[in-house]
Amino acid sequence: MDRTDAAAADPGPDADPPDEDRPGDGAPVHAVGRVGVDFRSEARRDGFRHRLGATLGGAPPDPGDVRQLHDHLVRNPWASSELTWTLSVDSTTVYALEAEPAVAMDWAGPLPDREPDGSDEERLALLRRIAAAPPVHPVHRALRDTLLGQSLPAGDPGRIGRLTVPGRLTDRSARLFSGRTVPVVRVSAVGLTRWTETPLIAAAAATVAGAARQRRPADDRNHDPDPDRVAEHVRALLDRVYYHLRNPGRSAAERALNHALTETVLTGGLLAEGPLSADRVPGEPARDTADAPGLYALDTVTVARSPYCRTGSDCQDVLVRFLDPTDERRTRVTYVCTVDVSDDLPVSLAPVHHFLG
Repeated sequence: MDRTDAAAADPGPDADPPDEDRPGDGAPVHAVGRVGVDFRSEARRDGFRHRLGATLGGAPPDPGDVRQLHDHLVRNPWASSELTWTLSVDSTTVYALEAEPAVAMDWAGPLPDREPDGSDEERLALLRRIAAAPPVHPVHRALRDTLLGQSLPAGDPGRIGRLTVPGRLTDRSARLFSGRTVPVVRVSAVGLTRWTETPLIAAAAATVAGAARQRRPADDRNHDPDPDRVAEHVRALLDRVYYHLRNPGRSAAERALNHALTETVLTGGLLAEGPLSADRVPGEPARDTADAPGLYALDTVTVARSPYCRTGSDCQDVLVRFLDPTDERRTRVTYVCTVDVSDDLPVSLAPVHHFLG
């Protein structure tokens, strides 16, 4: 990955003063990884086991059981702050996560389908709802739900592969139960994004298979591409994003990369658009066969300082290049996403563009 660090600029006499409500905060972080929990000590773990036993009835309490822990945190959201939430990249814990100071709490439940009438029955229903699942900090809700989603089996619609975490490094560190020390990141509630694998892959595979089917003549629709093979192709692309492009999300280039991949893969449609890059090459019809429906594969991803940027910003160009894995002589297709990383939360400056080569 190519990268160019931003040069330090003189803020000048008219610059805004530094934020006073974030003492000790350092550089921004925009990381992608898996969520975990650490109990810090045997005493803390036994304390959770005791509280789980008081609410589970006959079931043996186990703080290591993700479902038991999630149900306990739903009923007792204040217990979330007693855990050390962690973020792991490729099975290595890189950060301890701390929620930003709460400015609001929510249920994250469905909105009522009618206006409240103020009746005793409705007030009782509201009290029962509050007792079953009290309001919670949005960051803690995202962490606990991601922890549960990660534990679901492959193919489950609710399975979560990764979580994109925006925040800022603090000047503190946390000692884990293993004795290892990791830096603490104060997590922002804005920008937390869950990677829901199953619906993401299913939607992309359906788009790719449908486009490949349209390429064929009407009398040759009996040899449509195998949907399972197409899904495997999309899955391989997502795994490449997960494992080959993993990084701690600290430098400007890393933050731009993680933001661009989160936006283009999850909401930008690149997971389906990339394999169909052959359709963007003029004069070169896709070479479809029953086993290989002319799908492109991810080639390289590079990040470089954008040659043009607005004043006071740090703009990075993320270039995602696709190629035909069966014929290296075919034209490659490159997609470009420009990201401004000067603020805590990176932002895309324009739609994703593409060009040949």
